[in-house]
Amino acid sequence: MYIGFELKKIDESFFNDFKYFLNIGNRTLRKHKGIIQDTLDKFENYNGSLDGDKMQSNWFPQINADIFLSHSHADENLVIAFGGWLKEEFGLECFIDSCIWGYSKSLQNIIDNTYSRNREGVLDYDSVLYASSHVNMMLNTALMQMVDSCECIIFVNTPKSVKPNQVMSKIISPWIYSEIAMTKLIKSRSLDSYRIKSINENRHFSELEIEYNLDTKHLLNLTTYKLHTWKNAGLKNSNALDYLYRMFT
Repeated sequence: MYIGFELKKIDESFFNDFKYFLNIGNRTLRKHKGIIQDTLDKFENYNGSLDGDKMQSNWFPQINADIFLSHSHADENLVIAFGGWLKEEFGLECFIDSCIWGYSKSLQNIIDNTYSRNREGVLDYDSVLYASSHVNMMLNTALMQMVDSCECIIFVNTPKSVKPNQVMSKIISPWIYSEIAMTKLIKSRSLDSYRIKSINENRHFSELEIEYNLDTKHLLNLTTYKLHTWKNAGLKNSNALDYLYRMFT
């Protein structure tokens, strides 16, 4: 990661044709989901164990992307359209993390049905928790690798992402918390390192909500006004990113 931004106050009214950009964004999303779905059944080793390296690299492919988009699942369509807008206006490839979240449950079900049942065919609670810890750890590791491999990250911060509090913002998504926290810990890489690389190369937990304190002070404030200014410059690809960075220097 070279730089990070926080984008607030964006909604469907930002786009002159929301459905058009949503369709563009969905093309990328379908491409990524197709790759993931095709590999879900290729994770088992000959001895019956699961190949963690293969799961991480295939289930959550390390694609070449310019921008990592972090957001609440409730904002999925908005962010898909935003990714489509970035692709159409600037030729920039975006990685939208929510395209992976749904497969966490799919993979969990595969593991549970194969390895977490006792002799009577009933799910063993301890085995389910053990399997879940592995799935979540691999997903989190893959997310961090994508954050590090993308040139910049944009956190789309809407009321659906963060709960306003008297003192600080609180979120209920552990994935958002992990992604934003990691942007503080990952050492900023030089811009050249990205440009050179691109050239070369039976319990219901769904109701559980845990709040996390979210610190975004290290992220630069990206507004919709600045997005329009950026668009009006008429630049593409890395030139567009360079112009965006200069707007904050």
